Amino acid sequence: MMKNIYFYVDDSGVLHRNARNEYFIYAGYCFLGKDHREDAHRKYRTLSDKIKRGLHLHTEAKACRLKPKHKNKLYKIMRGYDSFSVAVRISELRSYVLDDKNSIHRYKDYVLKRIIKEEVKKLLFLEKIDDREEIHIHIFVDEQNTATNGIYGLGDSVKEELAKGIMNFNYGTFYKPVLHGQLFVDVTYCDSSRDYLIQACDILANRIWTSYYVRNEKLRALDNHTSLILP
Repeated sequence: MMKNIYFYVDDSGVLHRNARNEYFIYAGYCFLGKDHREDAHRKYRTLSDKIKRGLHLHTEAKACRLKPKHKNKLYKIMRGYDSFSVAVRISELRSYVLDDKNSIHRYKDYVLKRIIKEEVKKLLFLEKIDDREEIHIHIFVDEQNTATNGIYGLGDSVKEELAKGIMNFNYGTFYKPVLHGQLFVDVTYCDSSRDYLIQACDILANRIWTSYYVRNEKLRALDNHTSLILP
C-alpha cells in the first residue's frame, strides 16, 4: 500500500543581501497519512476560529496580528505533531546566492530539499516508512513565498535527491539515495488565508525566528522536531 507523506511549510524573515534580520527561517509540519493530517487540521481550525471570534478578526490569524498568548496557544495545539525547521545564517552565504531573485529562489528550493530529506531520514530511522515501499510526498508551500519559475523545479529536485542520489561536484562526493521504491512528489502552492495548516506553519516559523532574534534557545527546544542550520 502506498504511503502518503504531507509536508506543510512557511517562512519567516527575509532572504536578501540587505536584510536587517540575521536569519531566514523555513518551518513546518510533517504528517504521515491523511488521517493524521486531517486530525491536525481540525484541531488547529477550531482553536484558530475561536481566537479570531474573540478578537473580532475577519482575516487569517497570522503571527504578526496576534499577541504572544494567542500565538502560544496555537503553537501548543500542534505540539504533538512532527515539526521541522531550518535556519539560514544570511551573513555566511556565498555572495552569488544573493545576486538576484532567481539565485535566491534556487537556494530556497535547496533549503527545502535539505530539510525534507532530513525528515524522511528520520521516518526511516523510526521505521515509520520502509525505503522499498511506494511513497507519495505532497509538499504544500505558501504561494507568496515562491517565484513562479520555481514551481516546476522543487518537486523534481526533491525526487532526484531522495530516489536517485546527487553528486556534489565541488567536493567530489556522491550522496546516495535514501528511498529505493517508486516515489511520487508533487508541490502545491497555497493561499495561506484558506489553509489552516499553512497558518500553523506561520506561527511555528515566527516562533523559531523569534528564538534566534532574542537568543532564547528554549523557544526552539521542541518535541518531535527536526532542525538544521545552514550553510
